[in-house]
Amino acid sequence: MPYFVRATMNDSAQVKSIASLIQAYGWREVVLVYDDTDYGRGILPYLNDALQEIDISVPYRSVIPLSATSESIMQELYKLMKMQTRVFIVHTSTTMTSLLFTKAKEVGMMNKGFVWIITDGVANILESLNPSVIEAMNGVLGVRYQVPKSQELDNLSIRWSRMYQRDNPDESPFNKLSIVGLWGYDAVWALAWAAERVGISSIRNKRTWSSKNSTCLQSMAIYTNGHELLTAIVQNKFRGLSGDFDLTDRQQLKVSMFQIINVVGRGWREIGFWTVESGLSRQLNQNGLKITGSASMPDLNPVIWPGESTDIPRGWEIPRTGKKLRVGVLTSGYPEFIKTLRDPVTNKTRASGLSIDIFEEAVKRLPFALTYDYVPFGTADTASSGSYNDFVYQVYV
Repeated sequence: MPYFVRATMNDSAQVKSIASLIQAYGWREVVLVYDDTDYGRGILPYLNDALQEIDISVPYRSVIPLSATSESIMQELYKLMKMQTRVFIVHTSTTMTSLLFTKAKEVGMMNKGFVWIITDGVANILESLNPSVIEAMNGVLGVRYQVPKSQELDNLSIRWSRMYQRDNPDESPFNKLSIVGLWGYDAVWALAWAAERVGISSIRNKRTWSSKNSTCLQSMAIYTNGHELLTAIVQNKFRGLSGDFDLTDRQQLKVSMFQIINVVGRGWREIGFWTVESGLSRQLNQNGLKITGSASMPDLNPVIWPGESTDIPRGWEIPRTGKKLRVGVLTSGYPEFIKTLRDPVTNKTRASGLSIDIFEEAVKRLPFALTYDYVPFGTADTASSGSYNDFVYQVYV
């Protein structure tokens, strides 16, 4: 029986950092955009739980099929534009992410007022995307694995760059090792250490049938004491190039820190961190603990949002279509509380007074868009008598 060890982190590890980011900016609704694949759907239960814990609602889920074309992506984006929610969490493959943001740029959804957050699947390898795609993604926020700095990592990066330039002289000399590459590097070290510890004398070849498929497990070499090798791998804890290499948690890497990034120009800049112990912070001290900032603002460095805006988006906009709330108004015997009149230019009802001021101020503070019209009651052109009893009855019916 083969054993599988996951030398990467689980997608669910990042959901707390995403939820904290949304909460920090005061957004109340988000739309989830994800691939219709196991990868895309896998994060949903964990993300939904994290959002529900902080009372964030998800009014819509945009599911992108593998067969999606440029035209179908455009249609879905136009549908999203008609909604009032302007905060989108994107959990898609690099191919679909490239297409999505390219088209979002074309339809005007990378302008001021929109918020896009990408998960670590793309944020970890952002540098590998086409420069034109990165430019289309300007203003996007992302959550990525935090790789600790070390002299060993710097030395490997220099050797890697030299080797890459030698083997690929026609490509750009700037090609950094991604976190995926670092995880692979540490995984090989863990396997080599475990193999040396348990010995390799018990390996034998067993080919029960021939196959041209190189991924056929039955045609691979078999180690008869595989459980010992697995135990040695899982119990081996060390400080690798990617950070702490520890597979004791259900045979997958433990993660306690994420980097929050902002896509700018043809790259990205760091705006802060998220840790299990301290939550969001704009920088970390030597012990990895939070350095607090202003309590009235998100404890992160300033963000350049879509449309090159520096104003924090409110997360919603008044939809272009949809029904308006009809607010009945009746002139009071005390006009300082409520008074109605008809605008001679627009022919619409206008209202003023203390009650109206309180109502309109409350609407402004709602975490979502609410459009409304004032509807007069008890005027000369209405059939009602204008009494408060009739007014309340009309609201009831």
